[in-house]
Amino acid sequence: MVFRRLIAAGMFDLWSCMKWGFLGLMCSSLLVTFFFIWQASGEKQLLLAPAASQQMGQAHVDKPLIIERKAGKMIWRLNAQKAEQELHGSMHLIKPKLELFTESGKRIPMTGHEAWFDPLKKAIRFKGDVVIRYGEWVLYGDDVTYDHGKDTVHIPGNFRIDGKLTRVRGKGLTAWRSKHHVRVEQAVWIEDRHSNGMQVMP
Repeated sequence: MVFRRLIAAGMFDLWSCMKWGFLGLMCSSLLVTFFFIWQASGEKQLLLAPAASQQMGQAHVDKPLIIERKAGKMIWRLNAQKAEQELHGSMHLIKPKLELFTESGKRIPMTGHEAWFDPLKKAIRFKGDVVIRYGEWVLYGDDVTYDHGKDTVHIPGNFRIDGKLTRVRGKGLTAWRSKHHVRVEQAVWIEDRHSNGMQVMP
């Protein structure tokens, strides 16, 4: 009887050790994953909400926040409702928001349904009803990518820009964050509604 109790106690201890060991392995895997993301940039900060779990082999994080700085100045800030680490290394973001900052510190917010963040290339691709606001201008697109290495916002497809008195439509746009330079690759349609009359320039 005593021998059976000892065996049962030993099996309980073994199961307890296995359970805690497996939990520790999952947590360490999650920490290692985000450590490499943080190491991808010397001045990048990755701040995570306390709630983090491992589900179906993917790292799931609620309300992640990633900040990029250079020489003490904010370059961009990225947050989302939640993020999942995908097998090829990128992060899938749900309801993301990217804030670009000009050299003077002006904020340019960008939102969309979802996005994919590549920590090695430092590229963020937004998909689905993407909206970018810059002063009185609002830019709409369905596929928008910000590339930190090139410091550009690129829209390969159709886009629309609405201002107080001007509307613009076109296809293929590249904008440089620091240079304030914009290049349109294909034909542009512009509607000017100033007091001197409406002008349409294809």
